[in-house]
Amino acid sequence: MSIQTNRAETSSPNAHTDVICNQEQQLNSISRPIEEMNSDRNETLPNEKKTLKRHLGLFSGISFILGMIIGSGIFISPKGVLKETESIGLCLVIWALCGLISILGALCYAEIGTVIPLSGSSLAYMREGYTETLKSGFDGTANNPLRISLAFYSGLWAYGGWASLNSVTEELKNPKRNLWLSIVVALSSVIVLYLFTNISYFTVMNTAELLSADAVAMTWGETVLGPAVRALTILVSFSALGSANATIYASGRYFMVGARYGYLPEIFSCIQKQRLTPLPSIVLMTILSIIYCIPSNIGNLIGFVSFVSWMFFGLTFLATIFCKFTKANADRVIKVPIPVIIFMILVSIYLVIAPVISSPNIGYLVAIIILLVGLVFYYLFVFRKIQLKGMKKINIFILELFNLTMSTVNTEE
Repeated sequence: MSIQTNRAETSSPNAHTDVICNQEQQLNSISRPIEEMNSDRNETLPNEKKTLKRHLGLFSGISFILGMIIGSGIFISPKGVLKETESIGLCLVIWALCGLISILGALCYAEIGTVIPLSGSSLAYMREGYTETLKSGFDGTANNPLRISLAFYSGLWAYGGWASLNSVTEELKNPKRNLWLSIVVALSSVIVLYLFTNISYFTVMNTAELLSADAVAMTWGETVLGPAVRALTILVSFSALGSANATIYASGRYFMVGARYGYLPEIFSCIQKQRLTPLPSIVLMTILSIIYCIPSNIGNLIGFVSFVSWMFFGLTFLATIFCKFTKANADRVIKVPIPVIIFMILVSIYLVIAPVISSPNIGYLVAIIILLVGLVFYYLFVFRKIQLKGMKKINIFILELFNLTMSTVNTEE
């Protein structure tokens, strides 16, 4: 894996100008097809357009990833990992491997994110690319490799958010530098933090206590902090709130880009004129989040979301390989070796197939049905371009009510 600085930037003013021109051409080559595609649609909204502002620096990028990842997962997921591994030693190994998988996956996203500097993450890339307690740590280890995949689901749930910064690339200053650097610093910090947190859990609790806990952090806090555990509850709430804040920020951009490509109604590609926030997309994401919260079992929710997520992660890794050939001349600050990307594709396949074989449940079937229904909608409204009557009036009403305008790709560095 190599990380390169652009030598032209330090050689001469003319060379620096050439680099800027190349970057602008690269962005224009990406944004032009989007504009052409949108021109083919039966526009129902005014032509006025605005771009998102680049206001996120390196520190903001690191904070964004940290805030996205460190939510409620680390306080709940340890139970799920231990349940499937059946030993403390393998449990800690899984946590470390989850961190490794996350950082390798994030670096793959960093490469394609600097080649295709668009918000929307996977959506844009797939389209453009194609102590004593620890002494006997491994006693009773589970030996079913398919079952271990469920432990990875729980562990990777706590690491969820490693690709979040790619969803807001158009708002990141100097993305060719700050994207990969934010990922490396943030994920390295999270891996160390999570490993020591789990060691702390196992130092205080035995496996039976941990498996019987609904919220591992609370059981730990009752033992270590006593009456002061109430303060821990507040801190966990703040952590979850920070993650929710980052999720709302990133997911809103994801739906916005999907609408730009024509996969959602045009109104979801709009942003608020004064604040430049994708208000309709955020509202849609909030409604979907409430629906996802209806199932009462957190384990089923983790399995459902992880199953679908790793499908799209795998497709994005595949798009990264395609981009190495289709965009071979693109300016790359970071280059992830093809064997590493292939490894991540195989990990994705394992994490999609193994849980279904090991522990089939209705959640996986529901996920597949939703995807198939999505294909039906794609065929009708994207491929066949069917227009619903009255949509123009509805779009204009929402546009005027919330003072919205169309968004377009930010081609500035």
